[in-house]
Amino acid sequence: MNARYCFPFTAIIGQDDFKLCLLLNLIDPTIGGVLATGDKGTGKTTTVRALSQLMGAAFPFVNLPIGATEDRVLGSVNLEALINQKKTIVDKGLLAKAHQGFLYIDEINLLNDYLMDVLLDAAASGGYHLEREGTSEWLDSRFCLVGTMNPEEGELRPQLKDRFGLSVQISTPKEISIRKKIALQRLEFDTNAEGFYKSILQEETAVKTKVLHAKEELTSIKISEEVQEAAAKLTIEANVEGLRADILLLKTVRAYASFLGEAETTVAMLYKIAPFVLAHRSSDFTPPKEEEKSQDETPKKEENKETENIQQEGGTTFQLPEAIKNGLKFSVSQASKKKDITLPTSKELKRSPYIATESPNISLVKTVKNYVVTQKFTKIYKQVTKKATAKIVFLLDTSASMAVDKQLGYIKGIVQKTTTTNPSKKIEYAIVALENSSAKILQYFTSDSKRIEKVSYELRAGGKTNLGSAFLKVFELLKSINIKTVQLFVLTDGKVNAGHEHPFEFAVKNYKTYLSKLSNTTIVDTENGFVKLGRAKRLADTLQLRYIPFTSL
Repeated sequence: MNARYCFPFTAIIGQDDFKLCLLLNLIDPTIGGVLATGDKGTGKTTTVRALSQLMGAAFPFVNLPIGATEDRVLGSVNLEALINQKKTIVDKGLLAKAHQGFLYIDEINLLNDYLMDVLLDAAASGGYHLEREGTSEWLDSRFCLVGTMNPEEGELRPQLKDRFGLSVQISTPKEISIRKKIALQRLEFDTNAEGFYKSILQEETAVKTKVLHAKEELTSIKISEEVQEAAAKLTIEANVEGLRADILLLKTVRAYASFLGEAETTVAMLYKIAPFVLAHRSSDFTPPKEEEKSQDETPKKEENKETENIQQEGGTTFQLPEAIKNGLKFSVSQASKKKDITLPTSKELKRSPYIATESPNISLVKTVKNYVVTQKFTKIYKQVTKKATAKIVFLLDTSASMAVDKQLGYIKGIVQKTTTTNPSKKIEYAIVALENSSAKILQYFTSDSKRIEKVSYELRAGGKTNLGSAFLKVFELLKSINIKTVQLFVLTDGKVNAGHEHPFEFAVKNYKTYLSKLSNTTIVDTENGFVKLGRAKRLADTLQLRYIPFTSL
């Protein structure tokens, strides 16, 4: 039974970058393939075969052995047909058989130079001329070239590295939990391959559909002037020769935007894919970070000492409920799984295991000084201060329905009071908001509470509620973050009505797919009308998340 199935693509763990690079090449084959460098036995071949299975029988997978002959790679004349039938029939080689699919080469650094040059030329031109025994025939050969190698067995020529569109570094997982999960999944698959595959078929179909849709929408994706300039700056700073990297950055970020279901590329997307394009082309490349925009002064708001008021778009004010004048409460401790979220005191922040840890290294100077003064020997250890790890994400529903009953104003008030009441530099905030029936990252992580106030103050209601897209945006925001330090607050009335034929189910699925590892998510129900539908409560119950009704804040 196992021979019928490969291990499913969506079940593969610990290969996120490699999987993404493969998908981007499916969306735009002109990117030029993937070079995966790393340890043996990390599932590189399994991942490529799994993606071929996911895309279906019409998507071929060809494994080219490093010892293959020229005739086997390029093709040859069928001698039996020539002798017995007096006909010239060309048997296609592996390059032609890989047309519209994957050509996979393990230990590609050991492939002879001639065959390497031939297949790279074929990959670049989409085919090749086969010249055999007086026969000249053009064979189509447009494929995604995937090469894997272990650098300890020999390097790939630099000029050949440049011919690969993307590259990734693959290492053996060190986390015990991940290794256990990988081993257990493989055991389950080897025991009952058909049952395991069927259990994950829905996820497989969803990824395939997403790729095919992204492929169709690829040419409609807008590449902004800002992204073009940022791409050129990256290649200049990395001292990359030629312009191939510039072109590939734009191709890859466009494919990534299409894969995410976005209509336009962003600098954040560019920074995500830049290492895949530049790391193997330049030793000077340094992964970029999102730069903080200029910090403007927060618009002044009138305050009343007896009651807290927040200004609305129309210039009117509404009274912020007494119960939330201090904003949302949260815990710095990642281990906290209490249902009632409590705000830490300044002393607790200083004691937090994320802020300061005791080093095993003794401070000799302080220990000696203490002995001279007290005549008692007491070990004094060096204190190591780490960067803050408490990160708060506000996912804000700013759809048109939130303009009813001053709900958007309440959201602004909650965000502003949460940040101003907790201005600690050891806490960082980020904002993701619904926009034009999709979603957008309005503010990356910052400890500047005034910046967060300004961004939230400028929020405007409009469009439909696409929580599915919003969850994807949160996932994009957290890609390089230790999610154990993140607390997500989703402020919404739960009236999901965009993004899919079944928008609520789409939102639930996206959360489970992309954000299920978050251990500290709270749904804040902002529904405030006379008749309440309870959709936010339903969302929280479905996802088994903390739930806070607005009336209890």
